[in-house]
Amino acid sequence: GRRTGPARRPAASPRRPASARRPAATPPPQTLLYHKPKGLVVTHSDELGRETVYSRLTSDAALPAALRQQGALHAVGRLDQNTSGLLLLTTDGRLLHHVTNPTAHSRAAAGSYAEGGGAVSKTYVARVARLNASAVERLRRGGVGLGGGLGESGPAEVELLEERGASCTLRLTLREGKNRQVRRMLHGVGSSVIELRRTHVGRLCLGGLAAGEWRLLSASEIEASLGYAAAGETAPPPLSSGEGGGGEGGGG
Repeated sequence: GRRTGPARRPAASPRRPASARRPAATPPPQTLLYHKPKGLVVTHSDELGRETVYSRLTSDAALPAALRQQGALHAVGRLDQNTSGLLLLTTDGRLLHHVTNPTAHSRAAAGSYAEGGGAVSKTYVARVARLNASAVERLRRGGVGLGGGLGESGPAEVELLEERGASCTLRLTLREGKNRQVRRMLHGVGSSVIELRRTHVGRLCLGGLAAGEWRLLSASEIEASLGYAAAGETAPPPLSSGEGGGGEGGGG
């Protein structure tokens, strides 16, 4: 028979550049420390048409473009409309869980971010209708009925900063995160909140940030201040109407 020529190899497909073959790198998580002004609500959308923290931030051209996208940031707890102060917003669902869930900590509590093995501490300065020494002691001891099916408050650190006329100013540090807890606690001892501002979450503080200003946190700062180190890929924050675990940031 007739000899055939050597078998032809199929033409090689064009080689793709190495960059095209690699999977896209997962962007590192980002967390924002924001000085929430009074008057904004902490929700992605508001049925009453009130201005939200997210609409304010996404209109800020100084914020990185990736964080201005709808749904990119999620609040770590909430502050109600009439409460100002420190609010964390993050792309890291595990960080959100770590701060808002008392059982989420993967290592023993240490320092002020989680003393006593509870959730990360939150500190507030409140101007309130004047109360007596026994009411202050009840706040410290815990056991104040909160109403709304929330049971009773746990122990809190309470420091009297100033007394002026019919009002006084307190500094309160809580390690639990029940809905509108500071306001409920004060109501439970016969007082009421005139003005409320959150100053610290763990060891993080507002510093010199004016209302409406923000700054990005480094991973090392988050670990030192909140006892949290991101590991591997981050879980997406949960999307829910009760965003961030505990209305008003667990305590406001």
